Amino acid sequence: MTEYSVFIATLIAIVVLVRSGLETAFLGVWIPFFLLLPFNFWIHVPLLADYNFMSAAVFPILFVLLKDKLSEIRIGPMEILLLLYIVLRVVVDAISRGYSDAQHYAHYLAGSVIGPYLLARYVINSKRMDIETARRFVLIFLLLFPVFLYEAKFWVSPIFQLLTPLFPNSYSSVSIRWGIARTAGTFEHPILACIMIIAVYRMHRWLSWQGIWDQTQTGWLGWFQKQSERLPIAFKYQISIVLIVMALMTISRGPWIGAFAGATLTMVGNAKDRKKWLIIVVLAFLVGGVGGQLALDAYITPREGEILSGEAQTMLYRKVMIEQYQSFLLEKLWTGWGLTTVPKIQGMESVDNAFFLMALQHGLLAPGLFIVIFLYAIISQVRFGLEAAPGEQPIGFTFSGIYLVCFVAFSTVYMGSQTEPMLFLLLGWGESIKNRKERITAANGEPSMASAAKPTFKRVLY
Repeated sequence: MTEYSVFIATLIAIVVLVRSGLETAFLGVWIPFFLLLPFNFWIHVPLLADYNFMSAAVFPILFVLLKDKLSEIRIGPMEILLLLYIVLRVVVDAISRGYSDAQHYAHYLAGSVIGPYLLARYVINSKRMDIETARRFVLIFLLLFPVFLYEAKFWVSPIFQLLTPLFPNSYSSVSIRWGIARTAGTFEHPILACIMIIAVYRMHRWLSWQGIWDQTQTGWLGWFQKQSERLPIAFKYQISIVLIVMALMTISRGPWIGAFAGATLTMVGNAKDRKKWLIIVVLAFLVGGVGGQLALDAYITPREGEILSGEAQTMLYRKVMIEQYQSFLLEKLWTGWGLTTVPKIQGMESVDNAFFLMALQHGLLAPGLFIVIFLYAIISQVRFGLEAAPGEQPIGFTFSGIYLVCFVAFSTVYMGSQTEPMLFLLLGWGESIKNRKERITAANGEPSMASAAKPTFKRVLY
């Protein structure tokens, strides 16, 4: 019965919605429950579905959002792609596992995909909310830094230690590399944790370019800023150091590679000649991708009498895993085996590739649509960023960089825990920014109206 404590999030969300409204509930309730409490803490409600703290908080907020903003909801290319993606996965899941399981999966998608997307699309609806949301994410990760240090020392997260007695079916595992514990925090796996950290780091860098950290902060961030005065480093650099250290503590190479690719694409937005540097970067990615694949093949192919290192064996595992599971994929190429009923190969239970796992679960069209969503999001954000005025640091390139990080990282790990809701939150946030009438301006958070036409010059009046 203690598992029903997840619905504390529902009660808090309702109270905050009544007293303070939608924005406060999103910033002060949904985001903290989303980031601070692991998805391993959940309960199955008979005749309904599974709930964790995040999903328990999202549904009352989503109800108010639909009630208040239904007339504002618009269907564009991204919404059509997401609808096709969700319908496809639910339908083929019903074919593979039956109506009951597919219904539960549809409920999960409503809370973890549709909910975060709509919240970002229609609650993060101004420059002020861009700043407040990004600041809230940075604050939560500053609060998580001591949790990461504790886990590195004792090989278990203190949050798991505190709440596991309430959730007997929950679990916490530790991954060791080079004799060091890889920290995962509240995110289930070190690679998933690193994806989340890098996404927040990119938000932090955008805030830095906007001059936000040069201003006096309020609340908990104000407290952190005041404490930081003891150190001879600017507050924004202290935050950068903390987030980089957290990413390093996960010892996750896939997201690290994605982080460099995402940073490279993001920095194009800060160049004087964006189009020229975009062409250079795309060509560098193509050459680097081919070269990297050749280097990887050479690295994981042992010469005669050679014993591969542990790191090379880990990389080789993913290649062999895909080769071994291909027969299962070909057997059900279009419908897949179902979300939880994919056959397992002994010794290779972990399918460390989100795209390949999605194909095994729900057929080849599912990852195909997923990749199209990624490509549309990256390309449209790059185009949006290219339209920014010279000298600005366009947020479109920040979002395209985060999407690229996720694309690279998901080729090395499953899409689980908070990463799936985070991705669709970012997709909705990016669509919100592109479709506003206002444009990004200076750090004061005051928007300028893109629709306001500049006065045309006619003649000089004497």
